[in-house]
Amino acid sequence: MSSDLTDHSVAVDDGSTVTDYLPEERARGITITSAAVTFPWASHFINLIDTPGHADFTFEVARSLRVLDGAIAVLDAVAGVEAQTEKVWRQADEWNLSRLVYVNKMDRIGAGFGRTIRDISTRLKARPLVLQLPFFEHGIQDGAFQGVVDLVGLRVFRSSDSKLLAMDVKDLPHAEVRAEIDRARAAMLDTLAELDDEFLETYITNSEETKIPAPSIRKAIRSLTLRRSIVPVLCGASLRDIGVPPLLDAIIHYLPSPADLPSPTAEIISEGRKLASEQFPGQTCALAFKVIYDVVMGPLVFVRVYRGSIAKGMTLLNTRSGEKEKPTRLLRMYADESIDLERIEEGNIGVLLGTKSTVTGDTITSKRIGPLFQLQPIVSPHPVFIASIEPESLSEAKNVSDALQKLLREDPSLSVSVDEDSGQILLGGMGELHLEIAHKKLVQQFGAKCAMGKVRVSYRETLTSGVEFTVDQVYDREINGKPTRFGLAVTVSNVDLKVPNPPAKRHRQYWEYGNLIDIDLSQVHSLTNIDEEQAAEAIYAGSRAALQSTSSLQLPYHSVLVRVSNLQGFEKLTTFQSIFSASRLATQHALKRAISSNGPALMEPYMTLCITVPDAVAGDVIGDLTSSKGGLILSFNSVDPPDFPDSRTPGDTYLPPDSTLSNSSAKSDHFVTISARVPLKEMIGYDKSLRGISQGRGTFIMSLEGFERMTGERASRVYRELTGEEI
Repeated sequence: MSSDLTDHSVAVDDGSTVTDYLPEERARGITITSAAVTFPWASHFINLIDTPGHADFTFEVARSLRVLDGAIAVLDAVAGVEAQTEKVWRQADEWNLSRLVYVNKMDRIGAGFGRTIRDISTRLKARPLVLQLPFFEHGIQDGAFQGVVDLVGLRVFRSSDSKLLAMDVKDLPHAEVRAEIDRARAAMLDTLAELDDEFLETYITNSEETKIPAPSIRKAIRSLTLRRSIVPVLCGASLRDIGVPPLLDAIIHYLPSPADLPSPTAEIISEGRKLASEQFPGQTCALAFKVIYDVVMGPLVFVRVYRGSIAKGMTLLNTRSGEKEKPTRLLRMYADESIDLERIEEGNIGVLLGTKSTVTGDTITSKRIGPLFQLQPIVSPHPVFIASIEPESLSEAKNVSDALQKLLREDPSLSVSVDEDSGQILLGGMGELHLEIAHKKLVQQFGAKCAMGKVRVSYRETLTSGVEFTVDQVYDREINGKPTRFGLAVTVSNVDLKVPNPPAKRHRQYWEYGNLIDIDLSQVHSLTNIDEEQAAEAIYAGSRAALQSTSSLQLPYHSVLVRVSNLQGFEKLTTFQSIFSASRLATQHALKRAISSNGPALMEPYMTLCITVPDAVAGDVIGDLTSSKGGLILSFNSVDPPDFPDSRTPGDTYLPPDSTLSNSSAKSDHFVTISARVPLKEMIGYDKSLRGISQGRGTFIMSLEGFERMTGERASRVYRELTGEEI
């Protein structure tokens, strides 16, 4: 086999990759937004989504994983399993995704294939199955990286004179290389025989391991991969196209196709029942998982089709909004390029052009299946950083507002609110870089003339423990010239929601953004014009709106329990809008009374921080975290494994030898990981601080752990920052 090597001018290192097409991605050399590419390989079509690695853009990863059938974890052979890798791996666990691991950059100084295999086993808690060995100029360990050894087909794929050449393992001149290949293949077959009963019979009946046919081995690997019992591991150097064709073959051989997976479940909310998609035959059912704005074409809605197909000119229904959508064009994307389609078939990913209101997480069907029918939605995280957005002039305010709405539709992990006292527009996001990129999109992509203020923490307000207020509300007003009326009782109190209790009989509970809304449907009177489930949805929407907008400090509420009871309808005078308005007003009144009688209570976000630094500066990093940042150290661990004398890891995992583990120049630093719990406020600008302490060799990721009540001088200081007054 031979093929031309990839053009070196297209590379992550210089920001010229196909999927990193945004100006900010190319300028920074990182992936910011997930990009879809569909391409043919070996008579199949592969839908590939390239996701970001930066912690600020975790939502991009989450919404992509929601619609994927399998995943490839690309690891750096020098860095191994990094902290962000562990976080994304756990996200993939949530969706039960089958995975391959591809160890890239095997041609770099300090690359350690065996060390990375050990990381997969110990840090990701997975069972790696080595399918390839790296091949160097002088064998398995010595010289320049030249190719990979395929342990399944017993072939060596190596580069020579800008070509990829293949040869049989038996033709290799190095006896020690063949011996290591035999050990590696024996370990692979032993694992397959241990875990797969069907393969065990094949294994026992073949006296010579080399006689076991490759198709039987691939069948066993595929079966175990789909069951998530193993994680196949391959290696290569993508910049030189070494290992890439075998990786694409492995996708076809081992990762699931749509036909291999169970049908997704959907829910008819009003009936409280779930059903698999095969229970609505003849229907089209798709999930919108991403929206981007193109300056020429407008909003592009990315969908995964789970059942049926979407044809050009077809009328669709958005089950959330109830609106009909009729896309004007269907597209297949190749990063920022596209081709027109007549139909998006079942199992595929495509783009709808010309939709009106579809957003991330919406379910799209060919016709109405049931009230509030939806596939499992994509939940957006709540922002923890905020910054003000200032239009350059009053005349520019409308353009900025329109641009912000487009930005929110594109990225639901952002939020926009208005400070009622100052009139400032506040943009919320997941991190400093997230907000910086969002502002650049507003200016460069959407043409909004605006400036961004200083990034600050998004605090929360809560009720003092033990305080409880009840408001009885009868809403009696005209809406659009028609009289409406609805009554209810709302009680608010503080609650710890770490382990919420299951709802009582005939109660509906909504747990979101740290608050719990509990609706008692056991006492409902004269609700004839609207059913109970619709009433519960309206109450939830109204109470949620109050929790997000009525804090005395213009902050969202947190850890608040809203109990709604004694629902009183008035026959034809009760509408969805009157129920929504009554619950919103009653919740607002109850919260204001609770706050006015006991004063505000502030909560701040706490982050789980994972830092990787050279051991020599670990003490300085820990001292900085505990003394000046108020952090709590949770753990302190070595990143580097001990040197192993042979080809075995602890346990049953085969560990290939490493050519660079003994290279002192490549391993000059011993790295450690420090886990800590730190207030988010102290993490603003921490990247610069860590670079200074570690001479640029430290890295970190952080994730939101939760919100904690502030007391004493810390609460007083933040209150003064927010209001200019004493608490």
